[in-house]
Amino acid sequence: MSNAADPTRVADSLAQAVEAIEAIDPGDRYDPAVPAAIVSSGLHLLCLPADSGGLGGGLPEAVAVLSALGAVSGSAALGFAMHTHVVGSLYESSGWPAPLRAWLGRIVRDESALLNSAATEEDSGSPARGGLPATLAVDAEGGVRITGEKTWTTWLPALRAAQVTATVASGGIGNYVVDLTSSGVERLPGFDALGMRGSASGRLVLKDVFVPDDRLIGVREAGQPDPRGPAPGAWFGAAVAAVYLGVGEGARRDVTRWAIDRRPGDGSTAVADLPTIGVRLGRIDAALRSARIVLEDVARRWQAAAGAERGGLVAEIGLAKVTATNAAVLATDEALRIAGGPGFLAGRIERAFRDARGGLINPPLDDIAYQGFARRLVDDERARSLG
Repeated sequence: MSNAADPTRVADSLAQAVEAIEAIDPGDRYDPAVPAAIVSSGLHLLCLPADSGGLGGGLPEAVAVLSALGAVSGSAALGFAMHTHVVGSLYESSGWPAPLRAWLGRIVRDESALLNSAATEEDSGSPARGGLPATLAVDAEGGVRITGEKTWTTWLPALRAAQVTATVASGGIGNYVVDLTSSGVERLPGFDALGMRGSASGRLVLKDVFVPDDRLIGVREAGQPDPRGPAPGAWFGAAVAAVYLGVGEGARRDVTRWAIDRRPGDGSTAVADLPTIGVRLGRIDAALRSARIVLEDVARRWQAAAGAERGGLVAEIGLAKVTATNAAVLATDEALRIAGGPGFLAGRIERAFRDARGGLINPPLDDIAYQGFARRLVDDERARSLG
């Protein structure tokens, strides 16, 4: 399939979506008009191949779009990032059954379907940390019946389908695509979280939901790698990095504008011209620009790499994720310090400060990523010493 992006179509769809979301101004609430605006703009087709009716975007285009949306609304960007990472990796993973891939592409194109992955559970947390899902898939004629509950399912009210993991009779982990219009599906409200409050990250409850055989992605043993290869994890990491980079960049813009307009005391000097503020603004800018360079570089290299070479870039995407999320945390912290009392009041700077912290709980977590970097460093040095 052709997956060459049309830059003009991507830019036009992004501009339309940004304009609509800014007009909605969802703030800390979930507004169904936000995903509707994404669909109306055609941006939901971003990573669908061009010859399948999509915009043909790859990882570089996804990073650019998600960071631009993150600067406008972190919650909107995070919701769309979940759809983006599923669709983007769908066409870069060999482990998907072709008919299932075709069905998902068709409902995205023809039915404006939005997708996500639902794997996290209350007791076991993120599947990245291992363990069997408490959600169970029981064999039934022509498929399975799935019962369980998944948490932190972003944009849950807007989703048409979700990838769901469940423990199967053999003790392995099955990965299924569940049509959320099916009987037995319940969508419960999200959490009272610190940040990303408009992301509608709710609880997906499945009660004896029938899933036909042709919606099975695959089964793997616990602890074994994803048979779809590195693409799902890479797309998730890069998408998350882009969202939080955008949150930080939005805060940079907002606090810079505030500092230019603010003239305390006799009004002769703008806050932006004070040396101490210049240091803080410079620190924000340096962190964010460094993070963007890292993220854009690895996205381009991923796009250019042959399939067999992409596994070696997963650690680089982890680096981009921890760099971007920590840059966003630093940027929003400095922005709040610059704005002082006005920044502490409910509003864009205060919301960005809270939203940026959400990136710290998305995998790969900092400590896991840093341990991986250390292992590679030590292993490489040992290999050189032995060589």
